[in-house]
Amino acid sequence: MVDYDAAVAAVQDPNADPILLAKIAYENPEFGANVAVNPRCYPGLKRWIAEFGDERARETLAQYGFTADAFGGPVQDQEAPEQAAQQAAEQQPADAYAADQYAAAQQTAADPPAADRYNAAQPAADQYAAQQPAAQAAFEEPVATNPYGFTAEQALTTTDQMQIAQIAQYAPELRACIARNPNTYPALIEWLGQLGDPAINAALAFRQ
Repeated sequence: MVDYDAAVAAVQDPNADPILLAKIAYENPEFGANVAVNPRCYPGLKRWIAEFGDERARETLAQYGFTADAFGGPVQDQEAPEQAAQQAAEQQPADAYAADQYAAAQQTAADPPAADRYNAAQPAADQYAAQQPAAQAAFEEPVATNPYGFTAEQALTTTDQMQIAQIAQYAPELRACIARNPNTYPALIEWLGQLGDPAINAALAFRQ
């Protein structure tokens, strides 16, 4: 368990490690409210606190408009501290976006007909470019070099918002694919547009 002094210091640190915040929220529930208002508390952790935190933590989040329902429903399971910490590392750069934007994106991406139509029309990433107009078919599928096993096909077709955020963070070579994925949530699209990468900008133009 994180000791009291370390927990106090962490929750007051605007640059705190999100993994440490996750451990504090799980192991030291009395600090849940402090963790919830820390700027490094990412949306997935806020969702967990809104569902499983103590009354003070839930009330604090409710004051900011964040409840378990606002995050798309209840969390399906309670992770052990090590798993919660691992999720904290994997859920970047989701903490770069406002939680309300993330929740709105979750609801938008939850439209199964759109996702099903896309997946049915795009059985493989190599067919994706073949079905585009000549000017857009010039898109060259990047070579996946990340050590996490993310592929271009996943980046182009996944409907999992958390996986989209993970790919954007840990597989920068696939960001152009994420920019083309119709399921990518608006806040991340905006962030990608600010990177100034020509390949990403071309992919974003394809969406319009």
